[in-house]
Amino acid sequence: MYSILRFFAKRQSRLKHSVQHNLFHSIINSCALLTLIFILHTGFMVHYEDLSLGDAIWLTLTTATTVGYGDISASTTEGRTATILLIYLGGIFILAKVVGDYFDYRLAVRDKKTKGHWSWDMKHHIVILNSPSHSGGRYLQRLIKQFRASENYKDTEVYLLTRQFPKSLPDFITQLGNVVHYSGNPSNPRDLEAVCVAQARDVIVLTKDENDESSDGRTFDILHRLKDLNVNATVLAECVEDSNRQRLENAGANIVIRPIRAYPEMIVRAFDTPGSERIIENMFNSENDEYRRYDVNINNMSWCDVVTRLITRDVGIAVAYIDSHSNELVYNPPAHIKPDIQALITISKDSNMHSNDDVKALVS
Repeated sequence: MYSILRFFAKRQSRLKHSVQHNLFHSIINSCALLTLIFILHTGFMVHYEDLSLGDAIWLTLTTATTVGYGDISASTTEGRTATILLIYLGGIFILAKVVGDYFDYRLAVRDKKTKGHWSWDMKHHIVILNSPSHSGGRYLQRLIKQFRASENYKDTEVYLLTRQFPKSLPDFITQLGNVVHYSGNPSNPRDLEAVCVAQARDVIVLTKDENDESSDGRTFDILHRLKDLNVNATVLAECVEDSNRQRLENAGANIVIRPIRAYPEMIVRAFDTPGSERIIENMFNSENDEYRRYDVNINNMSWCDVVTRLITRDVGIAVAYIDSHSNELVYNPPAHIKPDIQALITISKDSNMHSNDDVKALVS
């Protein structure tokens, strides 16, 4: 049943493409014929009505468009016969057909653009391949918003290659500006060429299911397709299983990160500041590095001195503190302020375990 539905869907797509193609050629052919008719009628008006070239063209156009000012008209039998045969029976009809075909063509093109069947000519743009299977539209909205918030990407065009939006992109995505989509398969070389991936500035390969390890296999295939197309863009690929990182890098990914759906900012940071995505990723696991809290009271000591004492004793790096007065977290404060601290937040190696008393002794 599914195969039958796909067959009819493809056939319908081919029919729509054929209709647009036929309309375009119909317009071209009709315009050529209309031009020939106008040239013949203008020539007859010059010959039989003894009109100047300008007056003959004026009479031809006003008659064909049914404006009919009446300031100039055919008076000879030959001239009137030429007008009836060329303009009344041919020109007016063909002109109306051209106008009708033109509007039909515009509607067909708009339909293709809306439904993601139109290939836009782009350069130095962002290409996003795939979309998350769950709440993909909202995730893409947040991701594109993050790009727009970056000074380096605020005006960059975004091209989406996904089958998630067969009818049209949601308004909450299109209103972000400079965002279009192509309804296709990122593993298909023709679809990749349709989104001008070889001319892209950056390419993002999203995993459809962040909990499915087999998604890495599809990402691996897409990366090889990009390599075959000689893509020189910076390529970021999401990786579900850490053991596949090296394989994806060998396949051509410049940046490999975990698919953390709650924080699309990671992807933008990876492009803005390459390498920072690994630091951010470490916040979400307990491997090698951990964030620790030490409940210690510190007064009359500059933040620079606090950080230096912890680093020199290999306790870790102080990244934030809890203010004694407001109970708020202060992250990355200025070096020379002397805050009133009730707790420290550090990032430390698993092998360097220290107690509150150890840290109190260091900063007292």
